[in-house]
Amino acid sequence: MDPHVQALTSQTLTPLVRQCLADPSAEIESWQIDQIAGGTGGAIGGTALFRVRGQTTDNCRWSLILKVLYERPGEMQDAPYYWKREYELYRSGMLDQLPDIGLTTPAMYGFADYADSCWIWMEDIPIERRRWSLEDYRMVARCLGQFNGVYAAGHPIPDEPWLNVNWHCRITPPLADTFDKLDADLRNPLVQRALPLGEHETIAAIWQDVHLFCDGLAGLPQTLCHTDVFPPNVFLDSTSMVLIDWALTGRAAIGEELVALVAVSLSSSSVPISDAALLDRTVFEGYVEGLRDAGWNGDPQLARLGYTCAMTLRGLAGVKQDIGCLLDEGYFANLRQSYNMDSMTDLADHFAAVRRYRLIAMAAEARQLMAELK
Repeated sequence: MDPHVQALTSQTLTPLVRQCLADPSAEIESWQIDQIAGGTGGAIGGTALFRVRGQTTDNCRWSLILKVLYERPGEMQDAPYYWKREYELYRSGMLDQLPDIGLTTPAMYGFADYADSCWIWMEDIPIERRRWSLEDYRMVARCLGQFNGVYAAGHPIPDEPWLNVNWHCRITPPLADTFDKLDADLRNPLVQRALPLGEHETIAAIWQDVHLFCDGLAGLPQTLCHTDVFPPNVFLDSTSMVLIDWALTGRAAIGEELVALVAVSLSSSSVPISDAALLDRTVFEGYVEGLRDAGWNGDPQLARLGYTCAMTLRGLAGVKQDIGCLLDEGYFANLRQSYNMDSMTDLADHFAAVRRYRLIAMAAEARQLMAELK
């Protein structure tokens, strides 16, 4: 455990607990610290999460979340995964100005900046996790449409230097090595299953045209996006949603916000691949409803183009991710547990099915939309 975290004192915790309990006279009697697992983003940038909980002298229980972001020396503010972005975003107060659409963030109780890390003290959200229904996906997508629609309809988009810009395009240059050695990797039987030889040329052609999909995004109405909305990053109840992990937030094209919601849900099997078209339709219809709620009255096909172009770029990144997993035998046990699959061949087949939808089908639709919208 981080020695700074181990060294927490009542002097540090007391003002935070008083905020949490809305009790200016609360005094801490005892506490404990537990390291907890984060979402998939926890693997990016050296992030650690802790739950600090205890009770006061009058037996009132309290609980706080501490998120620690560790420095990557030399990283620029505009880097796609800039280590300090979420800290700067929360501290700026920008999210306090979110439109009143039922989308909220955790309450912030305090910040600390150290030589090699920064800390965010926040609310421990009491909403219980549950498996989402399709109606839940629609509700979340509509809320995201309302959020994006406010900015697409004319509200000024923030331009702080630490915000992301064109994230889906900026994650593609590091993929060059993967596609340069694709032929060699295809000698592996599992990679062949995940990337069938019959689709090799199609995927290679998509990679060669990556600039076209980026150009498609650049020509669309722009908005402010969270960019990483999928079930583990959302605490959902019947009337509202609390959105966490804003580390990828920035300027993006209309429609890009939906990519993680669909792509991650399919790849993680939260929604079976057999329901991909139904999920896609449900989410996109909800998103357009939200855009209309917010006053954006543009052509929905523009949002569809943003979604399909960005989904294609995310799908190319998925090729690298899947190949890396399938070439690392030391990771197989974790993969089988994560995906609840006994066979690595079944997992490779799952990767292939997801890729046919979120890369090949999305690229074909994006090309068609670009031709129609010229």
